[in-house]
Amino acid sequence: MKAAAAQITLSPSKGENLQKAINMIEKAKDSDLVVLPEMLMGKRTDETELYQLAENVEEGHFAKALALAAKENNITVCACLWEDSGSERVFNTAVVFSPEGKLISKYRKLHLFDAFTVKESDHMLRVESLPPVFNCGGVSCGLSICYDLRFPEIYRSLVKRGAELFVIPAAWYGGERKVEHMQTLLSARALENTSYSLISNVCGGDFCGNSATFAPFGEMTDNLGDDEGLLTCDISLKYLKQVRKTLPCLVNFRDDIL
Repeated sequence: MKAAAAQITLSPSKGENLQKAINMIEKAKDSDLVVLPEMLMGKRTDETELYQLAENVEEGHFAKALALAAKENNITVCACLWEDSGSERVFNTAVVFSPEGKLISKYRKLHLFDAFTVKESDHMLRVESLPPVFNCGGVSCGLSICYDLRFPEIYRSLVKRGAELFVIPAAWYGGERKVEHMQTLLSARALENTSYSLISNVCGGDFCGNSATFAPFGEMTDNLGDDEGLLTCDISLKYLKQVRKTLPCLVNFRDDIL
């Protein structure tokens, strides 16, 4: 299976961000899956609140445009949208559209980023449901969003439900050691679960880019650095099975002591 991660710089214009997303989908059309970053509709500003950007993630204009792009390019599209909740706080929601343009998976962010100088819970709603696993190109993909990466329990849950690739749309902030944090966590989530990790991050401004793929032995295989671009990678189930045979930590895991 071939997967792609798009790295973009956010525009203040929701429409420009949508067009950037569609352009990346078109560039990725030879892949089975393309992942777009978190905050894709735009960032909260002094002039614009998130609820003013939010839409219905099935029937809204933004979602419909992504679904159409998925269908026109015969590709599975994962994107993170602001979902209207009917209040002044929104759901931070990852959606997955099939090559037929159908919504096949949806996940509302479980861990809100209330850390460093950011407090997402002021503007987003917290949920209780675990992230889902969906199939793409014969690979079982587990969804999560950005800050979830710091919580290994999420990924153990996903791998126990069959995940072989962790799909992570993100808006990972820059700052001291923040790229190091992100890469260490991606490597750890891949290695401890003998799975692939794929992150699509925002670049420019407050964000640190470095969208990347990590393979089941924890090794980084692709990285985009600081600029806009599209990363493509091969997800090899043959290699994954070899690693899981050599390092059978999923078989050796002790459920009985938890």
